[in-house]
Amino acid sequence: MKDHAGRIHRSGAARDAAVTFLAVMLAFLALDDITTDRATSFMLERVALAGCAGWFLYVAWRFWQQGQRLPALLSFGLVAIGALANPAIGQDPAPNPLAYLATIAGLAWFLLVAAMLAGAAWFRTNHRPA
Repeated sequence: MKDHAGRIHRSGAARDAAVTFLAVMLAFLALDDITTDRATSFMLERVALAGCAGWFLYVAWRFWQQGQRLPALLSFGLVAIGALANPAIGQDPAPNPLAYLATIAGLAWFLLVAAMLAGAAWFRTNHRPA
């Protein structure tokens, strides 16, 4: 029974790592499109960013539930900062560099989170108790 529960936990961490990595890539591509495209509306890109933020909030909540307060608070804070910075990102003639920096910092953090989750899944798979 414990082994089966352990496998579920490992697969959950691997799944969360993969989805987090994909969410970071999707968010980066959406931001790239918003900042470089000549379109007048970026509704699809903004919806994609909101979906990624929703996933990042889920990951933060999972950290909180597991008692990992520091990564949870960092994740919650960076999602909030990203949400506040989002309207300032676009094709302004005078862009706000702090909005870009805050957004990239958040994406870098969640890329690190994806690596931590992948490492946890790998560690649990390769270091099972005998």
